[in-house]
Amino acid sequence: MSKSGDPSSSSPKKTSVSKKASETREKVAAKPAAKASKPAPKAAPAKKTAAKPSAPAAAKKAAPAAKSPAKAPKAVPAASAAKPVEKKAPAKKAAPVPAKKAHAKAAEKKPAKPAKPASKPSKNETPKKLSEILEEERKKAASRKITNPIDAPEIQEKIRELIKLAKEQGYLTFDDINDSLPNDIVDQQDYEAIMDRLRSMAFDIIDASDVDSYTDRTRINTEEEDEEEKLEAKMDILDDPVRMYLKQMGQVSLLTREEEVAISKRIEDAEQNVQRSVHRFGFIANAYLDVAYRLLDNEERFDRVILDKKIDSRERYMKGLAQLCAQIQQTHQDASSAFRKLYRSKEAAKAVKARQAEFDKITGVLVKLFGRLYFKHKVIEDFCSVIDEARDRVLRLQKKIEKDPGNKELKEHLAELELRMWMTADEMGEAYQELRKWLREARKAKDEMVEANLRLVISIAKKYTNRGLSFLDLIQEGNMGLMKAVEKFEYRRGYKFSTYATWWIRQAITRSIADQARTIRIPVHMIETINKLMRVQKQLVQEYGREPTPEEIAEEIHLPVERVRSVLKMAQQPISLQAPVGDSDDTSFGDFIEDKAAENPMEEASFSFLKEKIKDVLDTLTDREREVIEQRFGLRDGSPRTLEEVGRQFSVTRERIRQIEAKALRKLRHPTRISKIKGFLEMTES
Repeated sequence: MSKSGDPSSSSPKKTSVSKKASETREKVAAKPAAKASKPAPKAAPAKKTAAKPSAPAAAKKAAPAAKSPAKAPKAVPAASAAKPVEKKAPAKKAAPVPAKKAHAKAAEKKPAKPAKPASKPSKNETPKKLSEILEEERKKAASRKITNPIDAPEIQEKIRELIKLAKEQGYLTFDDINDSLPNDIVDQQDYEAIMDRLRSMAFDIIDASDVDSYTDRTRINTEEEDEEEKLEAKMDILDDPVRMYLKQMGQVSLLTREEEVAISKRIEDAEQNVQRSVHRFGFIANAYLDVAYRLLDNEERFDRVILDKKIDSRERYMKGLAQLCAQIQQTHQDASSAFRKLYRSKEAAKAVKARQAEFDKITGVLVKLFGRLYFKHKVIEDFCSVIDEARDRVLRLQKKIEKDPGNKELKEHLAELELRMWMTADEMGEAYQELRKWLREARKAKDEMVEANLRLVISIAKKYTNRGLSFLDLIQEGNMGLMKAVEKFEYRRGYKFSTYATWWIRQAITRSIADQARTIRIPVHMIETINKLMRVQKQLVQEYGREPTPEEIAEEIHLPVERVRSVLKMAQQPISLQAPVGDSDDTSFGDFIEDKAAENPMEEASFSFLKEKIKDVLDTLTDREREVIEQRFGLRDGSPRTLEEVGRQFSVTRERIRQIEAKALRKLRHPTRISKIKGFLEMTES
């Protein structure tokens, strides 16, 4: 018996092993990739089998075992098939094992099994290969996602840079695009896709040579668009008066406490100068006396003319007013005579100076008497209209004198006016200009105060919307209250103007709502009662969960029930006769109200039929009898005539007409005639 290590004795076994290995390789190559990966878990015995064959046997067995994975890529992906071949190196290190042991072990094992484990990865190397496979698959999937090159991050960043440049310039050139894009964009479709993306951003893409003409054209278009926008903005403001008003109001800055005091001082100073300028005119005393006499005759309202805060008692003032008027009249006469002497004086300068001092003294007394009248500044400003008329009269006379210098009558008339004014024509012109100057100063200061506080009116008017007046009407009424507050404001009291003006604005708005909000005006005291009753009614609705009865309201408000009922009737809002009824506009509320002046069709038909029957009955009378009856009862024109009038027409006495009338009526009462109209008589009685 030969030894187990003899190669000749092992050759038949080698041949059978190689044949089975080749068959195994063909089967493995024929299986799908999914099934080829299943033997991997059986790789555990690979180490034991591959480590013990003899050197020659191991070399021969290793050769076919190494070839089996090489053919596997036909059915398995390249990444999974190539790597087991590279990991084959550890199997060759088993060659130093003794040949006897290798031959004995090879004889015991089946020839096909050693070939399979030799080509599979070891158990310790499996996690590393799986992670590498997963990483490669992830990279492939990521590469498959970017199907469009322009979606790459670097391309998107370049596109964003181009968009930013286009926003700054207003356009893009082809050179800008070519310089920004990377060189690897060579496909025409990719380039067109990028161009489409940029064009969709509403930017103009032009050639570099057209930049100058494009910028000029864009500048002209921009200027035209700006002008159109300005014009449209102006038209929008003109179409919306509230918007225009609010815009102009917002251009005025608010006032500080110090600025309010400064403006108030300007108003006070201007009004004092206006008063002094008015008192220089001699005929102003007559204007003062005219207002005072109207006040005495109850032809003028006391609160419109007199400053209430300057007097203690209205009755005491009215009692002393007549005596004060007499003093003013006497002092005015003294001043007029003093000026007349001064005007016509031909004495020395010293005597003229003495007369001037006497005149100034009398006018000073007169001005003090004017101050005791305590007229409002508004009344004094109204005196300016009298001064305007005098100024116009003087100017007309001066023009006539210039045209006819020799006309003594015109000169005498002008001299008479100068005596009444207590100044010459030239002095009158200077005094008039000074008066106008201080009036403008006072008006300007008041306007500044009013315009700076218009926002206050808006804020208060917003609280009174939807009460019967439009927002613009509320603003106008509030502005009137604001102007009153400016006239009555006393800065020396120390409070801010807005605190004082709020009450005047609120009072003006509420009074206008009470006077103008309703078609049928309700007195202000009734408005207060209605508001109180409405508040109580809402409170009772919340308590009872239903509408309260007039008795419950009367008990709560402590008013008689009849009074509550009348107030509730008064609180009802009027309804327009043109208000539609229902969903359709075909019928209005007025269609359901009876028209007392309209003619009743049934009555008209009955009346027409009655006229015909009466005419038939009257035809049975003689002509004279019919005419007398028709005129006496007005059957022709609707106006009955007296016996005398009918007698004059027939040239007979009134007694004869009475006899004819009586005879005709007896005939009409005959049953044959009365039966024709008896039915109408019964209808009228019913």
